[in-house]
Amino acid sequence: MVEKLFDAMKFSFKGNLEAIREITPITNMEEFSLGYVAGWIRKTSENVVFLSEGEITKKDEKEIQEIIMRRLPEMRKKIMQYLNR
Repeated sequence: MVEKLFDAMKFSFKGNLEAIREITPITNMEEFSLGYVAGWIRKTSENVVFLSEGEITKKDEKEIQEIIMRRLPEMRKKIMQYLNR
């Protein structure tokens, strides 16, 4: 489920970034965006697991984290493409 969520993810958070920039300066947009997206994927994945299984275990959390870490280079590439449009 988590892998499918990641594959289906569409980047449409530029408006959110602009709103955040108004509140606080962002010195490295790539790194900030990577953290933003990784956090979003983690929370959304945890919610999907919780809703489908009724609970989220430490094992589930670890597996989600492993997926995110494994796919981080791909995520970075997509973010750079998105930011440089």
